[in-house]
Amino acid sequence: MENPWIKVDTIAADESFSQVDLGGRVMKINTEVRSFGPVSKNGFYLAFQDYGGCMSLIAVRVFYRKCPRIITNGALFQETLSGAESTSLVAARGVCIPNAEEVDVPIKLYCNGDGEWMVPIGRCMCKAGNEAVTFCLYIVPET
Repeated sequence: MENPWIKVDTIAADESFSQVDLGGRVMKINTEVRSFGPVSKNGFYLAFQDYGGCMSLIAVRVFYRKCPRIITNGALFQETLSGAESTSLVAARGVCIPNAEEVDVPIKLYCNGDGEWMVPIGRCMCKAGNEAVTFCLYIVPET
């Protein structure tokens, strides 16, 4: 394949070290954070190229953040992956819970880069003949 890789960044040696005690051995370590995404396939490879500089790769931590499944404003929002950057906002559409219907504008929430829901827009209200408790219950009319 011709150039199947996407370069994220070059990390150079730095002079601002943190001293870390690794089991009785004090080392000077730099910590670098890089974000990339979105990942559009099932899985990916990470590759590191060493040009022989005066530094060593000690550890790599790969993680992602997501907003959890939640019911709010009368709607269900599915688990949603956050964006790659801390300032990212990913819109998620909600689905009204049973016996409720959308009012005003389409209901949505935004998942921020830290995996927290924010900026609710719209809402779901109970349909006629139902009452809001923790969800919309059907009320049986008296006979």
